[in-house]
Amino acid sequence: MIGPGTAIAGVNANYGDTATLSGVTITGDSGRGIDVCARFVGDDSGDEPSATGSGPDGTHCRYRVSDITYP
Repeated sequence: MIGPGTAIAGVNANYGDTATLSGVTITGDSGRGIDVCARFVGDDSGDEPSATGSGPDGTHCRYRVSDITYP
């Protein structure tokens, strides 16, 4: 991914979404502000989902910190 951006992946944990990531290189984000994997509570109303967290959790966001590099 080339920044700016907000997240590499976003999952609706309440719907059982998962993201498995490896070998990700993020450029243009020297401040490391891009979330690698963001978790949300999805809804069917058409509204933006509510954020519940980010980072690896082993269930919905599956990756290791060592899988992400910043050149």
